[in-house]
Amino acid sequence: MLEPAPADLWAATVAAAGGYPTVGHYPVDDPYGGIRGAPVVAQHFGCPLAPDQVSFGAGITALLRDLSGLADAGPVVAPALVHPDLEVWAASRGAEIHLLDEPVTGAALCDAIGALRPAVVHLDRPSFTAHVSGFDEVTAVARAAAEVGAVLVVDEAAAPYLRPAGSAVRLVGRLENLVVLRGFTKAYSMGGLRCGFAVASAGVAARVRELMVPMQVGELSLAGALRLLEAGDCFGALRARIREVKPAFTARLTDLGYLVTGGHEDIPWVVVADPGGAAADRLAACGIRGLAPVPAPVEELATPAALHLTVPLSPRRIALVESLLRAEVPT
Repeated sequence: MLEPAPADLWAATVAAAGGYPTVGHYPVDDPYGGIRGAPVVAQHFGCPLAPDQVSFGAGITALLRDLSGLADAGPVVAPALVHPDLEVWAASRGAEIHLLDEPVTGAALCDAIGALRPAVVHLDRPSFTAHVSGFDEVTAVARAAAEVGAVLVVDEAAAPYLRPAGSAVRLVGRLENLVVLRGFTKAYSMGGLRCGFAVASAGVAARVRELMVPMQVGELSLAGALRLLEAGDCFGALRARIREVKPAFTARLTDLGYLVTGGHEDIPWVVVADPGGAAADRLAACGIRGLAPVPAPVEELATPAALHLTVPLSPRRIALVESLLRAEVPT
């Protein structure tokens, strides 16, 4: 459903790689991929970027691990439903983690930043609930963080579903304390590429480089990642399909008595409230298993009871899910 298809782009990458010279290149002259990557990333997102603002790593998992050092044992503030890799690593280094009760608004984050004076603020965009913070909201949070000397890290792992112009990467030139993470697992379905990149404001770019392990990404993976970005927005047809079928899926679950949060229209999942595990049990009884949030690394905060359900997109999967839901009894 992606145009052009990532598989075709990868085949072209391999064909153009030139065999051994590609994997034989040891990139000490560009250990973070910024020299080769910044022009491509800048063109993809439509904003100017210097080479030292773009750093490639072995996927967003590795980037979150490295950038947990931004906390430097200081406090970290994030919504309770954040994907908590950064928080877990920061806690292991002595940082105090403050997770805010959901739903978290930009105003609530700004209030918490003023009260807790963190070293790092961490957001997922889109969030677990498929909410996409607007540019005004991200800017307000970044500026509140800057007032206390904090860095805002925005994980855009699932943002490829959106248009490139909708990425917070476009804000790094307007702010001094923003780091945006992007990858190729979601939407592209190329997790095995093990490639992601951080785009940092000029004010924190040097600190990002200090924390990241250099030369994490193989030359072939970097070439494949840059070709994917050079192809531009591959997701127009996919977005159209999501918009076509997501409302019906949301309505079907709602009719069955589930409390559903649909979130952004271009994001292919919904979230179902799961108090006491009741929704998970009902769905499991008819053969559907949702994705629960990763447990929070904070003992005093219970992980919010919610389930992430992927929207079925193909006719075959839609028919399969409907056949399973027929066994459901509305509450």
